[in-house]
Amino acid sequence: MRTLGALGILVLGLLAAFVIANWHVLAMPVEVSLLVATIQAPAGIILLGGTALLLVLLAAYTLSLHTSTLLESRRHAKELREQRLLADQAEASRFTELSSAMHKEFADLRVELQKVSNESSNSLAAAIGEVEDKLDRALGTPGEQRVVQ
Repeated sequence: MRTLGALGILVLGLLAAFVIANWHVLAMPVEVSLLVATIQAPAGIILLGGTALLLVLLAAYTLSLHTSTLLESRRHAKELREQRLLADQAEASRFTELSSAMHKEFADLRVELQKVSNESSNSLAAAIGEVEDKLDRALGTPGEQRVVQ
């Protein structure tokens, strides 16, 4: 893009040098046809004015195109920010849901673990009680506490 701009400036400079060097020829009045009538006017000045008008129109078109591109780019950037915000909120919501589901699952697991632990301790206590009863019957002293030396 910079090369194209530099080339445009170079061409305009060369055109200006050509106009300055040949001003006396460009300003010379000649017979010019306007398709309906013929007048005496400097044809070079008319062509130079037409070129200048075309250059102004081209610059206005380029400026309007650049402005609309910038506006469209800003609109897209705004939409992207809004979509990113929505995605971030959805992700945060999913993390919150996942966290609450994990807390519930851990609470359920803890309750289940306590239940299994109580059952195991009750089962172990019952087994120990049976072993004590069998020892007491085997030693022949029911209900007495013997001290084994």
